[in-house]
Amino acid sequence: MRIFKPWMAAAGVVVAMAAGCGGGSGSGLDSNGRPVGDGSDPNGPMTASFASIQSHVFTPICTACHAGASAPRGLRLDATNSFALLVGVPSVEVPSLKRVAPGDADNSYIIQKLEGHQAVGARMPLGGPYLDAATITLIRQWINNGAPQ
Repeated sequence: MRIFKPWMAAAGVVVAMAAGCGGGSGSGLDSNGRPVGDGSDPNGPMTASFASIQSHVFTPICTACHAGASAPRGLRLDATNSFALLVGVPSVEVPSLKRVAPGDADNSYIIQKLEGHQAVGARMPLGGPYLDAATITLIRQWINNGAPQ
């Protein structure tokens, strides 16, 4: 008789998700964990604005997994959907946290995921390389400024 162990099923799902989206490939990040083009991009250096975060982080890095119908937890981070699916929306994994809590970066799920807080599961981007501290600081600043579109 086989005994079902829920943790084994959960581990299988995580492995399948990581393999399916190519998480951790480093695509979109330089060797320092900074978004490629940061500082030399024709749109200028990354700033603490939604448009800049979208063009420097969400689109080139996060959409490797978070795009289309197969986006994990329904979180599509393409330019059309990301703002509406992030700001003020409860996290699926930890519903007590908003994905982005305007004015409160410390209690925003996205920051906890990017920094690797154990309470919210695996650090993002899944498997690394991870965003550098300067990039996360700009995302925090955008959130603490009220997360305007």
